[in-house]
Amino acid sequence: MSPSNRSTRAAGLVFTTLLIALVGGAVLYFVYAGDRSRAVFLLAGCALVAFVLVIAAVRIALGYRRGRRLELEHNVPPSRLMRAMELRQWLILTLGVAFFALATGALTALRVVTADAATPPAAATTTPTLEPVTPEPTTPEPTTDVSPSDTADPTDTADPSDTARPSDTADPTDPADIPLDTPATKYLDTQPALDGGYDAIAVTFSAHRYPRGISFYCDTDADSRLQWNVAGYGHFTTTAGIDDETQNTFGVVVGILFYDQDGHQLVPKPVEVSVGHPKEVSLNLKGAVSLRATCSGRIAKTNKEHNTRTSFGDPILTQ
Repeated sequence: MSPSNRSTRAAGLVFTTLLIALVGGAVLYFVYAGDRSRAVFLLAGCALVAFVLVIAAVRIALGYRRGRRLELEHNVPPSRLMRAMELRQWLILTLGVAFFALATGALTALRVVTADAATPPAAATTTPTLEPVTPEPTTPEPTTDVSPSDTADPTDTADPSDTARPSDTADPTDPADIPLDTPATKYLDTQPALDGGYDAIAVTFSAHRYPRGISFYCDTDADSRLQWNVAGYGHFTTTAGIDDETQNTFGVVVGILFYDQDGHQLVPKPVEVSVGHPKEVSLNLKGAVSLRATCSGRIAKTNKEHNTRTSFGDPILTQ
């Protein structure tokens, strides 16, 4: 075979091999990237392949140089491997495949790191507190409105229309004389959850601050849930959203569903919220004894599950 034909065939082989390496790297990236457990093996494999090919390129260059010296000084013909392709073709082949391997591994690592960075570090390891935070108790004055509650807790807040008046015979400073009827208005941030846990804190949606709020962790509908006793109340209103200061929420959407004690869905479809896009929620609780809220987070573009926190601002029960 003439040298020109051999060089042409070698060039075709190099091009075909590089094309196969490019396509194979792209396929491996889309198949394995994003899955942490499998992506680690892909990254290690790509690094190993690139290392072996770089070593092979160095050995071929040294062997080619030694073969040329032997051919010139001692008239020893080069080996068949060295005659198969020219040195530059060998280097393009080995270093090109090594480059594609490194690129595949680097892009895979970047995608995994980006996905991990989108997970809230604190929320992933901290179990939401089960005890609600209540305001500091204050001693009521004779002219101060006092909310009647089931537990006669003077820290519960109430609508002024249901508070004791100075003309009442009961002494407002004596908690034992406070009526035990169900108050007309109740904030859920002072009520212990029957299932699940939350933090009773102020929340902010689109720069609007809600001093009475709850924040809880969202994973999936099956794992993320809150349930309260709402017997005696007819309506529930709140503003649902993701707090403005929640970390790693770019492109994240949270879907929230509400149920009664029998599992009847109280909203026709999930209430979807994101940072900067809270939504008002108003539920009819007629006949409901328990109110259950579930939530799940996802990345809007890929629909991949994503853990985050969501919040309710001014969660109020009314009769």
